[in-house]
Amino acid sequence: MAFPINRPRRLRRTETIRRMVRETRLSPDDLILPMFVCPGRGVKKAVVSMPGVAQMSVDNIVAEARETWAAGVPAVILFGIPERKDANGSEAWNDNGEVQRAIREIKERVPGMAVITDVCMCEYTDHGHCGALAGNDVDNDATLELLTRSALSHARAGADIVAPSDMMDGRVGAIRTALDSNGFSHVAIMAYSAKFASAFYGPFREAAESAPQFGDRRSYQMDPPNGDEAMREVALDLEE
Repeated sequence: MAFPINRPRRLRRTETIRRMVRETRLSPDDLILPMFVCPGRGVKKAVVSMPGVAQMSVDNIVAEARETWAAGVPAVILFGIPERKDANGSEAWNDNGEVQRAIREIKERVPGMAVITDVCMCEYTDHGHCGALAGNDVDNDATLELLTRSALSHARAGADIVAPSDMMDGRVGAIRTALDSNGFSHVAIMAYSAKFASAFYGPFREAAESAPQFGDRRSYQMDPPNGDEAMREVALDLEE
C-alpha cells in the first residue's frame, strides 16, 4: 500500500524504536586489528603516517594482542617486516620468521584470539611488488607457488585464517588446494577479492615497508571505475 496508509517514518519516531528496528549493528566482534611485526625485541617504531600505529617486535605484539582481546576485539591480522628481502620474498615462508613466531606466541598466550595473516609478497621482496618478476612485470603463475608456500607456513604456525591480498588470478584456488592437501582444511581464507589500485594504501605501505621500487601496481590491482569487474572477481574467488 502507498501513502497515507504506508508511513515508514513511524519506525523512525523515537530513538528506542530506531534501535529496535536497526538492520546493521557494529560491535567489537566486527573488528580486526592490523599489526605490523618487525625483528628484534622491545621494538615499537611509530608509523608516521598513521598516528598511534607502530611496527612492533613479537614481545610487544603479544602484549598488544592481549590488551586487544581484553577490550573485546576478537582478531588481529599480522603483516611482516622481515630482516632481509630478496627477489622472491623467501622470508615469507620462513617457519621461524617474525609473523610465524608471532602466530605461535599469540596462540599460546591469548588462546581465544583469532589470528589472521596477510599473504602477499610485497613486504618480503626487495623490489616491493606482490610477486615474482618477469622483466618488470609480475609473473602471475610463478607467484602462485610463492603464495602457497607462505600460506602453508602460516598454517603450520597455527594461523586460523590466511588473507591473500596480492590480486593474482587463481590464488584462492591454489591456496585452498595446498591447504587441503597438507592437512589444513580447517584453515579459512579471507581473500582481498576486489582490491583497487589506490593512493590510500600509502600509509599501509609505510607501515609494512612495501612500497614498489619502480612502477606501480595497476597491472594487477583493480581499476577503480570497474564495479562490474569487481563483482566478477568476487564470484571467481567464491568459486575457487
